[in-house]
Amino acid sequence: MTGFGRAAVDTAAGRGRLRVEIRSVNHRGLDLKVRAPQPDAFCEAEIGRAVRAAVERGSVTVHIREEAQPARAGVDEARAKQVFAALVKLSGELGIDGTPSLEAVAAFMSSTGGGGLEGEALWEALRPGIDKALAELVATRRREGAALAEDIGGRIARLGELVAQIRAAAAALPERFARRIEERLAALKGQPGFEPARVAQEAALMAERLDVSEELVRLETHLGHLSELVRAPGAVGRKLDFVVQEVGRELNTIGSKAQDAGVAALVIEGKAELERLREQAQNVE
Repeated sequence: MTGFGRAAVDTAAGRGRLRVEIRSVNHRGLDLKVRAPQPDAFCEAEIGRAVRAAVERGSVTVHIREEAQPARAGVDEARAKQVFAALVKLSGELGIDGTPSLEAVAAFMSSTGGGGLEGEALWEALRPGIDKALAELVATRRREGAALAEDIGGRIARLGELVAQIRAAAAALPERFARRIEERLAALKGQPGFEPARVAQEAALMAERLDVSEELVRLETHLGHLSELVRAPGAVGRKLDFVVQEVGRELNTIGSKAQDAGVAALVIEGKAELERLREQAQNVE
């Protein structure tokens, strides 16, 4: 299912802001991508755990970007002194002569978006934003899920109507077949080699082949299961996929066994409706 969520969190001391956007689109499994200004293995692993706890199906992309806080009047003297001391120490360790300039200090302060956080510290700063964005994502997916459930329920009901029509049409098939056999054999009676017992046996075998009552019972059971899944809480997308596949198998069997134009037309209509249901089911978590 599709969904979207966003949030923003301030980094330590308010020196920057991290904005989080999470999007999801339809996918048969869970495909997660994390896009951030700088890779951080620890943070990406924690984001993955949080997403998997909230989403079971879909292509999910987590965007993280840094935004500088609006410039304040004055200078953060304490921060500037810390940066200057760090640069002096680094210059000594690297054997670089000279004292860091005020321009170098200012440039370093403006380039450390997100406060220079990484690893566990970055995740702790980012976690509230991830949680808030995921909650919004889940809420939007639930709204879409409610609409999908209504649409799928209508298609299941339509399939139920078609199954009832197939049952009514299939019930008359053996009798109609027997009448056709009798009409065609009437001209053969009295001919050499004609065996009434053999003809009756073949007619009985054909009537058995035309019987689709077992397939219809299984089909109605599968449709009932689909209705239960649509109303069930939690992730049901994979189960829906499986039951839809079973419904298609039963429709194919009925179409091949019935050998009747009327039943075949109903089966084709049922398969078309089932394909539309299948497309919607693939959007369900």
